[in-house]
Amino acid sequence: MDRTCNRITLRRHNTLRLMLLALLLGLMLAGCANSNETPSAATSAPQLSAQEYFDQGNVFYEQGDLQSAANAFREAVALDDQNVGYWHNLGVAYYSLNALEDARTSFERGLALAPDDAELNYLMGVVAIQFDQLSEAETYLTRANQLDSALPEPYFGLGVLYRLQGQREQAIAAFETFLEIGPGQDPAAIPVAEAELEALLAGR
Repeated sequence: MDRTCNRITLRRHNTLRLMLLALLLGLMLAGCANSNETPSAATSAPQLSAQEYFDQGNVFYEQGDLQSAANAFREAVALDDQNVGYWHNLGVAYYSLNALEDARTSFERGLALAPDDAELNYLMGVVAIQFDQLSEAETYLTRANQLDSALPEPYFGLGVLYRLQGQREQAIAAFETFLEIGPGQDPAAIPVAEAELEALLAGR
């Protein structure tokens, strides 16, 4: 059985992509630290199947109820810890809550099951940027790009990374590729990349 197909609902949702791109740039610029607060598990919910908890988590996430989404995804992985998609979405929910250590652990668990998953490599790169581990971030983002050159997000991540490293030309190339790669980018992320590119071209 393909254990990655269960991610499609959330990973293709524009809200997810905007959330990840906005947090990648916004948290990094604000210098936000890792939150030690981990959402508490649901205590009185009826027992559902792993897939039902996963579907419930997707609904909560789309509604903006991130804590309930994380709770539901955590229940899903507790019942089936071999499903890459469950770890992926749990990590995204934790990341969106700024529980970065928990997000990294979730993505690591997913990568242990699917080391060649381009999106999980991208997400690990994003988390590494938040921890100011730029060399590690470059490794993951470059690998994500090599695994799936049509995936737009790694180019955005590399643009942010290269800007932080002071590699202006590489940052320009990465943001330009992100903008040109279409139609896979989140449309709401395009103005962010355009603003970054404009600043870089202006020498700011």
